[in-house]
Amino acid sequence: MNHDLMDFRADVLDQSQRLPVLVDFWAPWCGPCKMLGPVLEKLAAEAASRWTLVKINTDEHQDLAEQFGIRGIPNVKLFHRGQVMAEFAGALPEPQVRRWLDEHLPSPKREAMATARGLLRGGRAQEAAQLLQPLAEADPDDDELAALAARALVFSAPNEAVALIAELPPASPWADTAATVREFARLFANAGEPPAARAASPLRERYVAGILALRAQRYEEALREFVAVLQDRPDFDDGHAKAATLAIFKHLGMHHPLTAEFFRAYSMAVNV
Repeated sequence: MNHDLMDFRADVLDQSQRLPVLVDFWAPWCGPCKMLGPVLEKLAAEAASRWTLVKINTDEHQDLAEQFGIRGIPNVKLFHRGQVMAEFAGALPEPQVRRWLDEHLPSPKREAMATARGLLRGGRAQEAAQLLQPLAEADPDDDELAALAARALVFSAPNEAVALIAELPPASPWADTAATVREFARLFANAGEPPAARAASPLRERYVAGILALRAQRYEEALREFVAVLQDRPDFDDGHAKAATLAIFKHLGMHHPLTAEFFRAYSMAVNV
């Protein structure tokens, strides 16, 4: 089934708690949109109740286009449990769209990954790691799964987390996640015995307190300490204080309330 957007929360966010919602950002003047639209509508009709299609006219809903970073159309996003799980841009041919749907529509594994993402946002990394580790061991070629498992494991076993992403290609779509894991692992390894230069700094105690809070997944406390350090010394720890703060934002997601609360102060501190 498919329909034009009536209410974003009801049609997309709430609906995606029950079944996946494919959102087609389009506009009447867009030629490629006219090519892709009938393909999506055909596949939605075939899908019956497995997933639903919602079409968003970007001319009429510019606020949503801006919120979701739409820079060109058509742009298609797959929502599940209120989150964007996958996306593509451009008018793909029908066989390619079918393959994309087969790859990204929820399966038992992807259901577990979605649950793990929610656990991570709630500061329950140990539970997420317990859920993901057996899946990652059973499917070592799934880079997305490996990156997500590493995110969960880094708080309790940083070295194992880094090992999980050791073979991830630099051009992988999950390279940013891998960089976040490595940054967290580096911080946790150095928290107990920081380098001499950092130990001599009057900001050392706040910085180490932030690292310990981060490892305990007390994100608000960690961000408060790191931002305070950056306000005094934007280049503290050879730029790793800045990198650590940015890594927390990426780990939580740019729409997380704590990211919204601390990002302005972070930007002001590092862009002086």
